[in-house]
Amino acid sequence: MSQLNWYTILEASDAPTTAGVYMYMKASTPLYIGKAVNLKARLASHVQNAKLDAREAAYVTGAADIRYAETDTEFKALLLEASLIQKYQPRYNRALKDDKSYLYIVINTSDEFPKPVLARAHDLQRQNNTYKIVNKKYKVFGPFPNSYVAEEVLRTIRRLVPFCQQKSRSKNSRACFYHHLGLCDPCPSTITTAEDKRRYRHQIFQVIHILEGNIDPVIAALTKDMKAASAREDFESALRLRQKIERFTRYIESHSFSRGEHISYNTADLRLNALRTLLSSSISHLESLSRIEAYDASHLGMADATVSMVVATDGLLDRGAYRRFRVKNPRAVSDFDRLEEAMVRRLKNTHWPAPDLIVIDGGTPQLRRLQRVFDQLPSPPRYLGLAKHPDRLILQGPSLKESNWVTIHVPSNNPGLHLLEELRDEAHRFANNYRKVLGRKRSGL
Repeated sequence: MSQLNWYTILEASDAPTTAGVYMYMKASTPLYIGKAVNLKARLASHVQNAKLDAREAAYVTGAADIRYAETDTEFKALLLEASLIQKYQPRYNRALKDDKSYLYIVINTSDEFPKPVLARAHDLQRQNNTYKIVNKKYKVFGPFPNSYVAEEVLRTIRRLVPFCQQKSRSKNSRACFYHHLGLCDPCPSTITTAEDKRRYRHQIFQVIHILEGNIDPVIAALTKDMKAASAREDFESALRLRQKIERFTRYIESHSFSRGEHISYNTADLRLNALRTLLSSSISHLESLSRIEAYDASHLGMADATVSMVVATDGLLDRGAYRRFRVKNPRAVSDFDRLEEAMVRRLKNTHWPAPDLIVIDGGTPQLRRLQRVFDQLPSPPRYLGLAKHPDRLILQGPSLKESNWVTIHVPSNNPGLHLLEELRDEAHRFANNYRKVLGRKRSGL
């Protein structure tokens, strides 16, 4: 399993606060296998639950040690957990022990209008520890641990490439509900021409290519369509396609549809190296990216203003290092003011490790405002802005003049950019969640 390192600990408190999988071990035998978005917190919960639950106490107290491996997303931790449970069949794993728990996506290309359907393992034939349908007209993808994961995969692809999921074709020639949402276009119920039928089948084979991992040709074809729409001045369609492509490309970077043993569960080194290469031409002497901090502000009107700080340690989201700031200054009426207050408070804190890089959700205006904070420090941290539509990097140029800001346009499939985008999106989520908590407290709920 590429990019996967296992570590052994004796206490839950020794685990990191990153996503990953863990195994309670007795000799060389796993007693229980689980996944976590925060390994340290999840293992600590097992210790507490063991005081009340005899089943959990059996493997918590019966294990000689704990093994864990970090993954770069919770989604990959889930897939790795499922493959390990299938491989080792741990005694205390009941929910995923039986093969019937696993789901596959199946597409019958011999149908007039093929559509993805979900099938259980017992519906397929087992050969050499893999499941498939002997008929070559069937395409089988998986396994997926449960229906939620399999359906999430299909929902995400469907937002990029529309396809039908009706159990049977309607006879009244009315388009289905999802056609009006752009998720089933063309709808088989309304297809009457050979051209529409060809277009639908072409889209289904694009779905198959994505599930097989052949994503680049699909993205290239859609990019060509986007440019064609722009050339004929259909800018609304061009923008919609661009947003679909960007959203899907970022999703693909952190999710895998391959069989479990071929997944790169931890691409942190790949993303850090790509980011280091990306910044090397603009930021000199960038020796380390061990700790990257990202900031975002959130507010509801003028109330409950907050700023979040999320952290990536060695390229992985480190949830135990997250911090949140409730804005105290009543005169902080803009996001610029709020970010400045939070940055001043953060930089005064000497108990937290110093950041190697600071990422701000925003562009030149935000950076200009924060520059006056950084300029007061004898050794200011490296910092940059991540502007949107399309995502691009804003950095200070070689000159120290305020007007000297450099914009770096990065290909949307760059792993280094994906790491920054993941941090930016996580900071946005964390800030909004805290703002909602403050709102509920203020409302007495």
